[in-house]
Amino acid sequence: RACLGYNQGRCSWPRGKVLGGSSVLNYMLYVRGNRFDYDHWESLGNPGWGYDDVLPYFKKSEDNRNPYLAKNRYHGKGGYLTVQEAPWRTPLVLAFVEAGQELGYENRDINGEKQTGFMVAQGTIRRGSRCSTAKAFLRPVRKRKNLHIAMRAHVTKILVNPATKKAYGVQFIRHGIKQTVLARRE
Repeated sequence: RACLGYNQGRCSWPRGKVLGGSSVLNYMLYVRGNRFDYDHWESLGNPGWGYDDVLPYFKKSEDNRNPYLAKNRYHGKGGYLTVQEAPWRTPLVLAFVEAGQELGYENRDINGEKQTGFMVAQGTIRRGSRCSTAKAFLRPVRKRKNLHIAMRAHVTKILVNPATKKAYGVQFIRHGIKQTVLARRE
């Protein structure tokens, strides 16, 4: 029972209703999620969602600029999403990691094999500023003839064919009008 101390017992949980979604809000932390969660989703009847299935896509999308992670099997280079540690470190950051080590925790790669531990955070930072998903993935392809970016449109539903489990369209609201766009192919 969270947020009982808040007004009317309701949590404030801001979400990004902009190009790039919630990647434009708050800290630019890059955390993919835990292996257990992906494997659990697959075990619930979602083939292709296991950690070993999605890891190649994380690596392909990533341009990790941390030299000590360059040859790590969990990271990629050359993708659209720039990932790195902040180029500056305050004494508090180092004290935080050292305190964790004194407590017996390891200094870990939060997107590596194990996530429990203390670490310097990885963020979606490019040349000192935020690298949102829109900046990373939409900006490079925005002029393609087969892509239309609808501003001020709020997606309400992704249409999925129950037999094939493939998305074939999107429903959204734009200027108060519910609209549907269908894809001819993936």
